[in-house]
Amino acid sequence: MKRIPWVALGALLAGLGVRVAGLLQPVSELLPGCAFKRLTGFACATCGLTRSMVALGQGDWRAAFHWYPAAAALALLLPLLAIWDLRRAWRGDAYPALPDTRAARVSAWLILLGIWVLQMARGI
Repeated sequence: MKRIPWVALGALLAGLGVRVAGLLQPVSELLPGCAFKRLTGFACATCGLTRSMVALGQGDWRAAFHWYPAAAALALLLPLLAIWDLRRAWRGDAYPALPDTRAARVSAWLILLGIWVLQMARGI
């Protein structure tokens, strides 16, 4: 059975999306902003993500890391993930099973909570 490199295709689409975001910088001021922050006065867990994507699209890694460090780190990992996925598809290997443990779910929530706390502490 032929294996489709879905992760590599997703990485390619993400790269194209980031590039388009960089081209939209002149109109980014027209975006409405974060509704959660407007209502509560606190940053949400994704505050700064749009500005980070625009900065990545313009190749400004320093600003991208400032606005949303997790997005910049993921952008650095995407080429490696794409290469892994293309190799996996070429060899005909199946995707490994995702961890379905309580520890994995709690870790994911803790990472999201940590990002949220960081964004609020930084006043983003």
